[in-house]
Amino acid sequence: MNTKKMFGLSVLLVALALLVAACSAPAPAPTTAPAVATSAPAATSAPEPTTAPAATNAPEPTTAPAAAAAAIKLWHGQTGAEADALGEVIKKFQDANPGTTVEILAVPFDQLKNKFTTEASTGGGPDLLIGPKDWIGELAQADLIASLDDKSEAVGLNNLNPSAVDANKFQGKVWAFPESTEAMALWLNTDKVKTPPTSADELLKLAEESGVAINQGFYQSMGILSAYGAKLFDENQKCILDQGGTTDALDWLTKAKATKGVIMDSDGGKLDAAFKDGQVAAIFNGPWATGDYAKALGADKIAIAAPIAMGPGKFAPFLGTKNVFLSANSAGDNQAAALKFLNFLSQPDTQALFVPVGHIPSNPNVKIDDPIIAGFLAQTQTSTYFPNEPEMGAVWTPGADMITTVLEGKSSAQDAAVAACKTINEANKK
Repeated sequence: MNTKKMFGLSVLLVALALLVAACSAPAPAPTTAPAVATSAPAATSAPEPTTAPAATNAPEPTTAPAAAAAAIKLWHGQTGAEADALGEVIKKFQDANPGTTVEILAVPFDQLKNKFTTEASTGGGPDLLIGPKDWIGELAQADLIASLDDKSEAVGLNNLNPSAVDANKFQGKVWAFPESTEAMALWLNTDKVKTPPTSADELLKLAEESGVAINQGFYQSMGILSAYGAKLFDENQKCILDQGGTTDALDWLTKAKATKGVIMDSDGGKLDAAFKDGQVAAIFNGPWATGDYAKALGADKIAIAAPIAMGPGKFAPFLGTKNVFLSANSAGDNQAAALKFLNFLSQPDTQALFVPVGHIPSNPNVKIDDPIIAGFLAQTQTSTYFPNEPEMGAVWTPGADMITTVLEGKSSAQDAAVAACKTINEANKK
């Protein structure tokens, strides 16, 4: 074989050897490929993607709608600066409790109890109602409000002054949350009054010089009636206004109405306007007027007189509490949120928000350096018991009529008192 053919054969053999090597050498590579393939399923079977839905099944999104569903309904009859303060408190509560809302409905005060009674008696109405303590007996006996005894800590009653809590007891149970206490007192415009009156005679002298506004409504006049010794009920809730000093008090009111400079009316708005406009230098009113008077005259231009002497005693208005009632119809998430709102109201920081509008805090830990609040606290020392009994419901119209008929000269003081008690006792079956 010649050399050229030998070389060609060698090249061919080398090529074949390389081809065989190429076909057999890769066998180990596929052994590593499955290793990758085996680890790949580990990645695909990783629990994370499968548990990722665990993030979607988290309870938070499921509980969020429950919180959003808690829409507390609250009815009240407040106006002006007092209503503004309530709105501020509600906003702070909602900010602190995302998902919970407070739906407020302002109802004219003289219509509020009737509206609540009508709607609550058919299973409707609000979760919470703001109102005075004389509604307690009537609403409790009608089963329209819930007792707070078994909810004491939940609503924060343990944070409040025990006397304020006890003031809302009826038949041994606490029926209302006392947001604040209140009483009537004599307001003064310090630009017009340099020496506060200390007696009924001095008050009429001030009227001749600078004007005085006196509300002849029964609630507002009770401070004068009590100072003269009048009592509303005996221990059995029988009216006894026709005994004691009622006639003397009515005679003084008649004298006051005839005095120059006295504006006497049952229209509180009219009297407020006279004080805020500077037409009169003094007016009997409650702490709820603080914000409006301060705005009209300036906080440094208003003051509270010390309890003035009238007859044998001193001006002795009803001692009341500004209450929040829990409706007997409130239930479930709404009731839980309502209890939380009451607890929020019991806190010192919350109660302090009401001080500028004249609320006297029920929480004793609220720091009070306001002279107006201090003045009202002094007045509460001569205040009289405000009955919680349901018999109070029959008092207001006959009591007001008693005063009106005397002031209009249609009846003597004694006859008017006898007629009022007769009507009240008949209504109460006494």
